[in-house]
Amino acid sequence: MRFALLAFGIYLVISLVVYWPLWPGSTHMTVGGCACGDVMQEMWFLKWTPWALVHGHNPFFTNWMDVPRGANLASNTTMPLLALVTAPLTWLWGPVASYNLLMWLSFPLSAITCLYAVRKMMHSNVAALVAGFMYGFSPYMASQGLGHVFLVFVPIPPLIFYALYRILVVQEGSARRWGLILAALVICQFFISQEVAVLTIIVAFFAVVILSLANRHMIERDRVHYVVQSGLYAVVATVVILAYPVYCQLFGPQAVHGAAHGTTHSPFKLDLLGTVVPDQLQAIHPGFLTRLGNGFMGTDLTENGSYLGLPLVVVLGLIVWTMRRNRWVLYIGAVLVVTEVLSMGRWFMVANHTIRVPMPWAALAKIPIFETILASRFALLASFFMVLLVAAGVVQWIRWVDQAPRARRRDRRRVVNWALSALAVASFAVYLPRLPIMTVPMPSVPSFFTTADDLQIPAGSVVLPFPVSASPYSIAMYWQIRADFRWKMIGGEAIILTPRGHVTGQPAATSPTAVTQYLLHLSGARTRLPTFNTALIERMREFLFLNQVGTVVLDPLAPNANKALSLFIAAFGPPQTEGGMDVWFHVQALARKTAAAAPQG
Repeated sequence: MRFALLAFGIYLVISLVVYWPLWPGSTHMTVGGCACGDVMQEMWFLKWTPWALVHGHNPFFTNWMDVPRGANLASNTTMPLLALVTAPLTWLWGPVASYNLLMWLSFPLSAITCLYAVRKMMHSNVAALVAGFMYGFSPYMASQGLGHVFLVFVPIPPLIFYALYRILVVQEGSARRWGLILAALVICQFFISQEVAVLTIIVAFFAVVILSLANRHMIERDRVHYVVQSGLYAVVATVVILAYPVYCQLFGPQAVHGAAHGTTHSPFKLDLLGTVVPDQLQAIHPGFLTRLGNGFMGTDLTENGSYLGLPLVVVLGLIVWTMRRNRWVLYIGAVLVVTEVLSMGRWFMVANHTIRVPMPWAALAKIPIFETILASRFALLASFFMVLLVAAGVVQWIRWVDQAPRARRRDRRRVVNWALSALAVASFAVYLPRLPIMTVPMPSVPSFFTTADDLQIPAGSVVLPFPVSASPYSIAMYWQIRADFRWKMIGGEAIILTPRGHVTGQPAATSPTAVTQYLLHLSGARTRLPTFNTALIERMREFLFLNQVGTVVLDPLAPNANKALSLFIAAFGPPQTEGGMDVWFHVQALARKTAAAAPQG
């Protein structure tokens, strides 16, 4: 316990460097390149879950955004468990503070659970300390730490594999107890990130299959009975708890079916060279290599977490070769290879070139529940099995150093020891990500949404904001959470189905479509820009009535605000200024009045 507390303290101190000068729980800054896109969406989700439960709404569905259709949040990355854990902080200081705290805690918590699992399996404090650091501060963590809290908060996967280790290998204690522990871990991971939960289950399945095949001659009746008993408790408990959210996801209102990111055809698959070629997120990134590395994953650095570095790859090879008679080392290496192959997606990629060699994920991705998974995110599980190999190597190295060599071998061992030390230092130096990870200030919020001005909007009514929240520009979502969800909103960023059944991350194309396209284009989305004419003005008025819009708010400082203002004035007259915003209250009545006063013909 004393060692674990010391290690956690070390990890906490290192974590302060990750987002420096951003402090945990800050309300004025946030992580990543902008306070927009996925970052703003995740803050919205952290606010929504506790607010929905307190106000009697379904936390897995919302019509507070994407009016009138709403969004199926069970199909989105809502992180209900994290939202509930941080609810007190969210109520006191807002979801920005909760988001920043979770991002910061992700690193030390992930490191310490990995340390715990490795310590229990390897029985070495030094090996566990190294493994915890390499898992909790890996290139995967640094890349996803740019703005995906549901993917970077990963203390659960090491514990899931440790529970499986206890059930399949150790088999001490109550089978029911370990089955329920496994169920609790899977359920917690599901309510943090469904995607990580499914990724973990996929890798666990292959790990169990490989273990069973490798030890088929050692399988005994009593061991099988223990596994079956634990498995039944785990499956029953998991199914009972997850039945409703899974039902909502598959059959609930506005359920999303299909690949959210075009999975089988997306660029989010790992390149064969990704393990040895750095991108600009690594501490050491020579320019001639970085240009190649930056092109991996379709140039999306957030999704490129596969990097290990050439020295570490050499170390892994040495560990497997020198310990090839150790069945556990061969087993861990086999699972690592399988996980790396899965991470390569549908087709083989080398140096950003697709080679039409089908990979195993091409078949698995056809399974409906796997459609929305990004193959590149298997890198998280690959990093766990990588650190298990490293831990095994550290344990063996310590044993080797402790052995008293004969006099004539002492000099040779000293040379080998120095060479291994140099290789270890090089591995760490090349493996380390570039820190600190970038942070940015939160955008300023017009006083209209933070004072009594906002109370003029009827509670629960529909607001059309400009700019409309459209990925990645989602400032209106920030206005809505600062206004404590007083009003519903046209637009918003969530994975939804279009009226034609296509999956999109953009706001629903509410009727009339021409108005939606016009406003989304002005808000920064890549939509067609309809012609500004009398017909568009009429469609603008029709838009208000079809979507039950009661209030329109416009930020006069936003890009293209003058163009949107021209349309609004033509459709329902001049605004009034309230708290730094142009506002139209009771806008349907204003539209009728303006239409009646307009010259006929």
